[in-house]
Amino acid sequence: MCTNKFILFCMGIVMSVSSSAWAGDDTPLYKDRTAPIEKRVDDLMSRMTLHEKVLQLQNRASGRLDEIDRIFLGESYGTTHEMSMSAYDCAVMYKELQHYMRTKTRLGIPLLTSAEGIQGIIQNNCTLFPHALAQGSTFNPELIQQMTEAAGEEAKAIGIHQILSPVFDIARELRWGRIEETYGEDPYLIAEMGVAVIKGYQKYRFTCMPKHFVAHGTPSGGLNCAGVSGGERELRSLYLYPFRKAIRETSPWAVMTCYSAYDGVPVTGSSYYMTDILRGELGFKGYAYSDWGSVERLMTFHHAAGSREDAARMALMAGVDLNIDPTYETLEKQV
Repeated sequence: MCTNKFILFCMGIVMSVSSSAWAGDDTPLYKDRTAPIEKRVDDLMSRMTLHEKVLQLQNRASGRLDEIDRIFLGESYGTTHEMSMSAYDCAVMYKELQHYMRTKTRLGIPLLTSAEGIQGIIQNNCTLFPHALAQGSTFNPELIQQMTEAAGEEAKAIGIHQILSPVFDIARELRWGRIEETYGEDPYLIAEMGVAVIKGYQKYRFTCMPKHFVAHGTPSGGLNCAGVSGGERELRSLYLYPFRKAIRETSPWAVMTCYSAYDGVPVTGSSYYMTDILRGELGFKGYAYSDWGSVERLMTFHHAAGSREDAARMALMAGVDLNIDPTYETLEKQV
């Protein structure tokens, strides 16, 4: 299953970025920094319970340093994303969270930390660059790559692992209220700018996350999250083009799903889009990351699932590896 590959992939990332060293003859193989990552991952996976594996597919944030233990309860989650914090406070929080994960959880698995990165790192007091629509208006990918190289220095100092950008939505419905997040209406320009963004951040080995897969930016009536209609020809000639180019040229480690349905099919719950096209047709090798609430909306918005359990199962089987809303907490009892 793709989820097993995702867990292995993420364990490889957190092990490769881990700065702690362990010593002693009784050190578990997965903590031996001199051992091959693949063998360390296999050893760690063999030690994990089903509950611990399911937690690795979920996001959990604290918000306050003095709330860490109450919220995490000695358990290790896959990712965390602390918003509405200054860069300094976020750096302190991520440092404390990593220390907690390594010393207060059973297996000591670090977290993947996250930040928005559309116009620089979106934490208070970080450098704020012009929004994506203005970036696209420069028609200058080299400049945009320099921008994300500069933003990457700040992200590295904060302790961030994954950047939730670039946005590959296509601005062809001008009533949509998120037009400023896009690079414009042209798939070629969007792809060129997006590839530059990824290359800039990849200088520091960040996980970039092209989004929102797929066709999120042309909602019916301009209503955010509304369905998109276009057929197979538009899907491949317009909406898939930026993702295809970025995957071929930069091999991003992650892709974020969308809220919307394409031709009546909710993308987050569709194995056709998330597996057959994303992985089979486009050759994506990384992990698929839900947008905030996109799995839950399979039930509450699209009415494609009858319960949270159904929504979680539908998304997981479709190929969504990591879920940001809490719906995946229902998976353990479904196994």
